[in-house]
Amino acid sequence: MTVTLTAATSSDVNLSESSEPATDALVFPGGLVGCADWKRFVLISDEGTPLQLAYMQSLDDPNIALVVTNPSQLDSNYMAPLSIEDRADLGLTEGTQPLMFCTLTVRGDGWLTANLLGPLVVNPVTGTGKQLVLVDSGYSTQFPVTQLVNAPVA
Repeated sequence: MTVTLTAATSSDVNLSESSEPATDALVFPGGLVGCADWKRFVLISDEGTPLQLAYMQSLDDPNIALVVTNPSQLDSNYMAPLSIEDRADLGLTEGTQPLMFCTLTVRGDGWLTANLLGPLVVNPVTGTGKQLVLVDSGYSTQFPVTQLVNAPVA
């Protein structure tokens, strides 16, 4: 499998200085785990890739673009249960299914990995998002997807 990743640049999206949500923005009111200031993103689809990748380009920091995909593409049995509190935080009405994303990272050894432990869940109607932490789930922050570059032989 060949995967080419290119980050969006600030010229690709309208980076607003406003604290108001941008039209079609994904807004994570609490930020992301470990990155509380990363709150507003625009989703840029790249449907031409085998993994159906997308980019979450930060509207708060033009240097931040996360590569994401639907975790069920990587694990057909993937489940991220939402509590009543999670559904309320997202503003999900009964019967509304959230969008689910996991972030992808290329490790130093050339492996593409997925964070299945901390999925990003988004209300598809309002764009409100929340990062979950699936404690005691058995999922990892470094689920191996594929090796992009062979590690050097010692």
